[in-house]
Amino acid sequence: MEFILSDTENDKEENTIINNLWKHNSQFTPVDIHPLRVIFQDNNQIQGGLIARTWWGGLDIQYLWITENYRKKNIGKKLMQMAEDEAIKRKCHMAYVDTFDFQAVNFYKKLGYEEYGHLSQFAHRHTRYYLSKQLGI
Repeated sequence: MEFILSDTENDKEENTIINNLWKHNSQFTPVDIHPLRVIFQDNNQIQGGLIARTWWGGLDIQYLWITENYRKKNIGKKLMQMAEDEAIKRKCHMAYVDTFDFQAVNFYKKLGYEEYGHLSQFAHRHTRYYLSKQLGI
């Protein structure tokens, strides 16, 4: 028996752990994880995008980024709307995201997301917010 502590990435080990966790979870509810990506390009260059997945009726928004030149031009709103519309097509009834106080809390709130929790003291000075929204209402 041995325990291994590491700070290097290992896709094989990570996939083994994730796949076995989902195998266990599938005994209770079928696992239906599907990637969802919305990309914004200009001149064939990625200028922004959203990376998410849908599963168990939820849109799990993991990353949203827009280059500085395109911020405050409704690009983020369009990316979110496209992701939410696709999630509804996939029979999702909710969406959720987390963000830091220096990122996009107010952006998500303007889109109808409501805070359901937060954690303070990231890097001893930032707050991480957890927000959700009902879809298809």
